[in-house]
Amino acid sequence: MPDTLTHNPRQNRVLATLPVTEYARLVDDLELVTFPTGEVLYESGDSLEFVFFPTTSIASLIFSTENGASTELAMTGNDGLVGIPLVLGGDTTTHAVVVQSAGGAYRLRAEIMRWELDQGGSLQRLALWYAQALMTQMAQSAVCNRHHTVDQQLCRWLLLSLDLLPGNKLDVTHEMIARMLGVRREAITEAAGKLQGAGLIQYRRGHVTVTDRRGLEARACECYGAVKSECDRLFQMLPAHRSKCRVRPNPATLRKRAEARLKQARPILPGAPWDTERLLHELQVHQIELELHNQELRQAYDEADSLRKQCADMYDFAPVGYFTLDALGVITNVNLAGAILLGIKRSEHGRHRFAASVKPEFLPEFNRFVSDVLDAKCKKKCEIVLAAGSQRPEAIVRIEAVPDETGRECRMVVSDITAERRAEKALQERERIRHARFEYSPRA
Repeated sequence: MPDTLTHNPRQNRVLATLPVTEYARLVDDLELVTFPTGEVLYESGDSLEFVFFPTTSIASLIFSTENGASTELAMTGNDGLVGIPLVLGGDTTTHAVVVQSAGGAYRLRAEIMRWELDQGGSLQRLALWYAQALMTQMAQSAVCNRHHTVDQQLCRWLLLSLDLLPGNKLDVTHEMIARMLGVRREAITEAAGKLQGAGLIQYRRGHVTVTDRRGLEARACECYGAVKSECDRLFQMLPAHRSKCRVRPNPATLRKRAEARLKQARPILPGAPWDTERLLHELQVHQIELELHNQELRQAYDEADSLRKQCADMYDFAPVGYFTLDALGVITNVNLAGAILLGIKRSEHGRHRFAASVKPEFLPEFNRFVSDVLDAKCKKKCEIVLAAGSQRPEAIVRIEAVPDETGRECRMVVSDITAERRAEKALQERERIRHARFEYSPRA
């Protein structure tokens, strides 16, 4: 692969499909690397330290048997990424990844990739879509290797490789193709000779040039079309942009981002003494680093504040009562449903004891229940009756309670089950009457 090629992350299909905000968040952490043919990116069982986004290279996913035989499971180029086990929640790979065609790729550290996947944004969906396309390629390769001729397999392999590279040339030997397809080298030499005789390719040692792509597609089996159409279909499903627009804290690239921002804002003026220039530069870089830290903190505070408001709304407008009692049984916090249930004002929650609303004959049970929750520091349940008030009738309630972290407060969820218990009592009464009628009815 010529070194004069211009490299750009957007040459990779996954990175090119990302929304601008997500791509901008990633671009400073993408590191360009180049590989020669045959370089091993991962051995089977290796821990995944990086995810690779090929641009001008192709990597083969290879599985080897105990006796040394190997075959290609699938190939990855500018259509996807290397590191799918990380996308699916794993840390290691069960197969080797070897560079099939020399060229460039952009790598991203595994911990950064995990953070991005956890955001549930476009990168996560694109990576999962590519995982589906890769599984389609693996399945189709298994079918092709089992049911189609070596000529057809070679056509499929050449076409898939060409789709991942510019131009119509491949730097590959018969021996490498045979190893990828899991067949004898002589079979590949014979199949390549047929294609060259038909004017579809030109081959000289280590180099294949496709001269008639349409003719090659006509000779290929349906497996190539199935893989290509599935990959195209998935990438036409552009991801809905739902990701959080937030800065990812990354100390490893903070200095680099600060240097880049300083260079854009105001370059150092020439002519100043070296020490003064260096000191000024360092001070300006540190100032920008602090600004970046503050930006990250502000966004984190904004997210926390938004979550707090959502939780507060859920607490206030829940259909059941939430109560917090101190060790003396005084209500220290209550939501709207709880205040309505007891007929008290939320603004006066610190002036009322929950026990004051309990029907007298249930007081011993309730007091024992609260003590058990605080002493045992575990979740407990009970059912009691609340006495009728001036603004509400008597009510049967179910209480589920847990202690706080210190064991000094009892937090309760109180549900009104009066209607439920009345319905059960009415059903029992009907069953009793039906049974009595049956018992005393005259028998023939």
